[in-house]
Amino acid sequence: MKETSDIDLLMRIREGDRHAFRELYQRYTPVLYSFIKSLCSDAALCEDIVQEVFIKVWDNRLKAANIKQVKSYLFKAAKNRFLNELRKQKNERTVIHNRLFNGIDTETPEQQLTFKEGMRLGDEALSRLSPKRRTIVEMSTREELSLDEIADRVGSSKNVVKKLLYQGLAMMKKYKFH
Repeated sequence: MKETSDIDLLMRIREGDRHAFRELYQRYTPVLYSFIKSLCSDAALCEDIVQEVFIKVWDNRLKAANIKQVKSYLFKAAKNRFLNELRKQKNERTVIHNRLFNGIDTETPEQQLTFKEGMRLGDEALSRLSPKRRTIVEMSTREELSLDEIADRVGSSKNVVKKLLYQGLAMMKKYKFH
């Protein structure tokens, strides 16, 4: 039996065909999950990202005709969702960084305790990284260096630095929440 093309599935999805959606989901979930897993060691985050990509496909199914390369579209959407998650984590780290280094106190004893515990877990998670990952994460989060600046300092390519940074942050997140 001949496999239905991705474009045919998209056209059927556009019309609200849940079976076509299920087929596309089953076709691409394993490869998208593996792709995100190569960037991030947090299995739950990987699953969330894949789910969100397909939710976006279903929610925007009326625009499906605009997608010409389904596989490329799905991989790009997954990568962008992962990068958004990293940006969100960086924003959270910036708030913590500002509180620490600019002397901004938290308001209540409970908030102070939560903040201190978060910092302790972050430091503990950082200490569990390999020396190179730890250095790259610290340069990114504490010194706020760009990927290019870090690559120059550590003598690696920007892509290697990017991969080690993402892996390091994912490992820290996994440690902090487990």
